[in-house]
Amino acid sequence: MTGASRVGRYRLGIVLGAGSFATVHAARDDRLDDDVVVKVLAENHSINPEVRERFIAEGRALRRVRSPHVVAVHDIGESAGQQPFLVLERADRGTLRDRVRRLRSSGWTASVDDVLAVARGLTAAVEAVHRVQIVHRDLSPGNVLLTSAEATTAAPDETPHGTAPGRVVAQDERLLVADLGMCKDLAVSSGLTVAGGTEGFRPPEQSAGPGRVDTRADLWAMSALMRWLCDGAELPDALDDALHRSLAADPTDRHDDAAQWLADVERALTPPPVPRPPQDAQPVAAAPAQDAPDAPPRRRRTVRVAATASTAALVAGLTLGALLGPGPAPPDRTDTVRVAIEGPTQVSVGETATFVADVAGTEHWVWVLPTGQYVADEPSITLTPASTGQARVRLQTRDGDRPLEADLPLRVTP
Repeated sequence: MTGASRVGRYRLGIVLGAGSFATVHAARDDRLDDDVVVKVLAENHSINPEVRERFIAEGRALRRVRSPHVVAVHDIGESAGQQPFLVLERADRGTLRDRVRRLRSSGWTASVDDVLAVARGLTAAVEAVHRVQIVHRDLSPGNVLLTSAEATTAAPDETPHGTAPGRVVAQDERLLVADLGMCKDLAVSSGLTVAGGTEGFRPPEQSAGPGRVDTRADLWAMSALMRWLCDGAELPDALDDALHRSLAADPTDRHDDAAQWLADVERALTPPPVPRPPQDAQPVAAAPAQDAPDAPPRRRRTVRVAATASTAALVAGLTLGALLGPGPAPPDRTDTVRVAIEGPTQVSVGETATFVADVAGTEHWVWVLPTGQYVADEPSITLTPASTGQARVRLQTRDGDRPLEADLPLRVTP
């Protein structure tokens, strides 16, 4: 088909990708005035009945999957030279692989929002594929696409998601899974299949010749893809534990399905809510320790408070509204008053950590502890975390009627 400018009614444009089996073109449907993608089977494979049927089966498989997160198939046809072709939805924002590569070149690493955006969109796609008894078998960064969010008509019972704030999947984008050319139809298959998939994202059962493959193969690839996305990022250790489960060599040790996989990922990245303390909660009395020998008596007196909270309580402290009223977090200084915290940002379980108030222009302040307690007018506190998680130590004061707050994030490691 070298030099051809049309197949059927579709006017071919630039080549978006080419492999040993097929070439993918940007194309124009002049009849419907729409930009599409046309995937044409290579000439030498078009005469092979097995490869030809497999290519056509991809179109049929895509047609059965109805999801805003799986590339839609608009048409299937055959060129004048008897080469089958598929007409597919066009993703105008490129691949996840290219997006991440470009971002990493400027020093980017994945945030929690980035991870959740990809995980949720990927899960929606995989659930739709599995719902029609198909295993994708080639989930990899090059087969995950990004497109403008408005460029879709979702199925009536589905709402596009996966567009949480983040630089990988922007607010005006959605994630699409493409290339079901390696897919396996469980409805007509014995489960036996040949090796396939992309190196680094291929589960063990697809790597050593014929083996039995089911939907849990895609869960392995999902975890491998997310680990690739998270490379070099500072994220909770619980996320690695969640992903590791579906990287088990034995499929029976993995998550049962994509929904369960996502629930573990979200649980690892989303802190559980901490109940707001009652309005009549009283400040916690704290016994003063000895003054430091090299500091003024008032400013360096250390108050020791053991923080033996559960992981949930370590994740977040009191909201500002519980003490100083509702509204956005206040600044840490005005022209006349300043409040800051001196102390570590990472400690281990059982390790004591001292936090010192650096306050100027006021004689009164309140410590808000990760346990939900608070201590008034003490120059420093010492915490001893009992479990891992993310915590915050806050120091609050006022300049007249204006609230001020210093906020120090604390990571507790094993």
